Amino acid sequence: MPSKASSPSTAPAPRKRPARKAAAASAPAVDAAMDEEVPADEGVEGAARLTQAERRALAERRILDAALELVARRGSVRMTLAEVGEAAGYSRGLPAHRFGNKAGLLQRVVLNIGARFEARRLALPQHRPGLDAVRSLVSTYFVRDDTRWIETRALLVMMTEGFMEDSELNPYIGEYIRSSISRLEQHIRDGIALGEIRADIDPTTAATLLLGALRGVLHQRLVLGDLRLDRVRDLALQMVDRTLAVED
Repeated sequence: MPSKASSPSTAPAPRKRPARKAAAASAPAVDAAMDEEVPADEGVEGAARLTQAERRALAERRILDAALELVARRGSVRMTLAEVGEAAGYSRGLPAHRFGNKAGLLQRVVLNIGARFEARRLALPQHRPGLDAVRSLVSTYFVRDDTRWIETRALLVMMTEGFMEDSELNPYIGEYIRSSISRLEQHIRDGIALGEIRADIDPTTAATLLLGALRGVLHQRLVLGDLRLDRVRDLALQMVDRTLAVED
């Protein structure tokens, strides 16, 4: 008996999932923008008193402070953008929205540390160019208004991480160190030109040695915790005078 032809399948076609709205793709950016509008601990009324520029500046400052704290405690390698956002009191996506990626945030952290150091230096009594400027910079290294030394810890941690192989911090830390050496080198050059610093002193070598010694002292202070920095400062200034200054 001839077989009957197979009848076409009558099974219903699978239902297609509705396409997601395009707006959903930009949800993190929208959430981040909303976080900038209303800081977590300000509330709507407090945030309303701030301009948009002030809200953005506030968000940036909190994120940088949170990143600085996390780097000082745990290092930058283990730090994530998400935990920085939470620690700052915002969403997990805001740091990426504001700084692009982790490398961009770390670059700003390094620049922020340099800016804070410069602010401390400018807060000291004004100095003359040359030897006096060198002495002022040395004194600034021993001025710490942060009892927990968060900035110093974070900087020394990043300097250590910066020379590790394939470190994303290397370009930023390298630029920070070169800038610090260049600034001190110029002070020494000014002192030579003014006849206050010995002409046989190589400015680059002297600046490199002096900054290395100062940072080494801070590293020891953080490890040991009981160094008398006032005595170290006084002796460092005496050594600057004896090593660099032209003899009367």
